[in-house]
Amino acid sequence: MLSNSSRNSFLLALALSACTATHAQRPQERPRVILEALDLDHDGNLSPQEIQAASTSLHSLDRDGDGQLSLDELSPRRTDAGASPDQLATQLMHFDKNGDGVLTPDELPERMQSLFTRTDANKDGKLTADEIRQSAAKTAGPRGRELNSEEAVNMMHLDPIADALDADHNGPISAEEISTASAHLLLLDKNHDGTIAADEIPMRQQSPAQRVAHMLGEFDTNQDGKLSREEVPDGMRDRFADADKNNDGFLDSNELQQMFATMPAGGGPRRNRDANADPNTQQPKGPSH
Repeated sequence: MLSNSSRNSFLLALALSACTATHAQRPQERPRVILEALDLDHDGNLSPQEIQAASTSLHSLDRDGDGQLSLDELSPRRTDAGASPDQLATQLMHFDKNGDGVLTPDELPERMQSLFTRTDANKDGKLTADEIRQSAAKTAGPRGRELNSEEAVNMMHLDPIADALDADHNGPISAEEISTASAHLLLLDKNHDGTIAADEIPMRQQSPAQRVAHMLGEFDTNQDGKLSREEVPDGMRDRFADADKNNDGFLDSNELQQMFATMPAGGGPRRNRDANADPNTQQPKGPSH
């Protein structure tokens, strides 16, 4: 049987995997690595003291100790990285109390019943290792190509904090940019009160075109420039038929862009907003520096 700590780690891994598809569409909900490092009291704001300590705080992200922050060091790190569908199936099958090779609802704790319902593909009331592997593979993180450096930089700059700190807009935050971090952060203090409030640093939205590029980059497994029903994340399956305008069983870039144009990252009706617009003025933002 799994220990309590192993079970908790496994449940967390499953939860993170299930959320990956949503994160692919809603980048503003991705962990804000830089903000988490700077916001020492975790209140969502940057106080004068936290702004002053910015250079020291940023060094905590420098995992390889080279004095600068790479794109990898600035990206959220998945705690379930390395857990394959096979490993997840093996761990979950430890709940098979009678050893018959399948899981039934009574063998799983209450907190995992919704997982059972989602994973039982043929709805026969039994969960096989194959069904677990298939579900894990479908909800696992990016399955297509890796983002190229330009796409990764564009994603990073949706965070106005990263945008301000990366003075030369090349992606990595250099040693010089780390040393001058406090001055660059103060450019985000719109009311000049010495504190950078949460409402002064909201995440920016991708444009529909940017979201399409990101979606194809993550989920276009065979890299044919379109998504089949099997390739799209589970959270998009209910929109697939409506988005597939020519009923060919695929979503191409034009169909995806039309879908995203009416489905903003934050949910609800799309507002007329530039991807880099200031949320208070609705006007496109210029360079931060």
